[in-house]
Amino acid sequence: MFGYVKPYAPDLYVREYELYRATYCGVCKSMRRHTGIFSTLTLSYDSVFLALVRMLYGDRRIEVEDRRCIAHPLRRRKSLRENAALEYTARTSAILIAENIRDDLHDRGFFKRLRALLLYPYAAHAARRARMPALRAQIRESLSRIYEMEKRGETSVDTVASVFGELLGTVFCAEICEEDRETLYDIGHALGCYIYAADAAEDYEDDRRRGAYNPLVLAYGGEPLTDERRKTLHTSLLLTLQRLSGAVEYLPLDGADAVEHILKNTVYVGLPNRLSFLQGTPSDGKKGSK
Repeated sequence: MFGYVKPYAPDLYVREYELYRATYCGVCKSMRRHTGIFSTLTLSYDSVFLALVRMLYGDRRIEVEDRRCIAHPLRRRKSLRENAALEYTARTSAILIAENIRDDLHDRGFFKRLRALLLYPYAAHAARRARMPALRAQIRESLSRIYEMEKRGETSVDTVASVFGELLGTVFCAEICEEDRETLYDIGHALGCYIYAADAAEDYEDDRRRGAYNPLVLAYGGEPLTDERRKTLHTSLLLTLQRLSGAVEYLPLDGADAVEHILKNTVYVGLPNRLSFLQGTPSDGKKGSK
């Protein structure tokens, strides 16, 4: 999910950080098993948030084992054993990666488009192995709507962000019983709105110089971001995080203290800290995959 959704590690207890890392390794191994080794190459820590949320539903057993892997062959690392939440996250991550690369085929930048042309056949194969055609079609439809908005020069970041929110809302709540779908959809929707708007704000200067589509650049007439506009964007994104935190409070967190602390750390500390670029201070982390 594009490098934004991470906790603030210094505030986690050791056992919580180990669970966080073990969940990441568990998603990676599950992707290797279900969607192929290529799909793991662009896996990011963002997927852990989805996996932990989904673990709160159904079988909550968390089993950790020490295993070696290709990325760390000399030292065993803690990894969660396969469960339904890890498998679901692995399959949906492969689809999101593939459709994101497919979307890059329309990019105006030559090198980004070339990279997408080279990677898409492998990513598409991984997405087919995920065997979730209905969800993949919904994700593709949402990205197509965003692409059409970009083509016509939509200037409202909230309008475009809401469609991306619908996309993540669908990902979070798919294959869940009806009574639990609303909470998961609300979490995904708020998170998607935050990610899209925060990414547009962070890429503002680069997109302004390159002439790339960015609704904020269009809305502000291509002028440099003033301190006042930075404050406005920061406040708007914090309000979106309030919606996310409100939805998280409805999760079935009883008896899941470590998971609760990781999720709330991410929402209350990690995501707000990620907006430090709007305040002129260094970010705690960088966007990107592993």
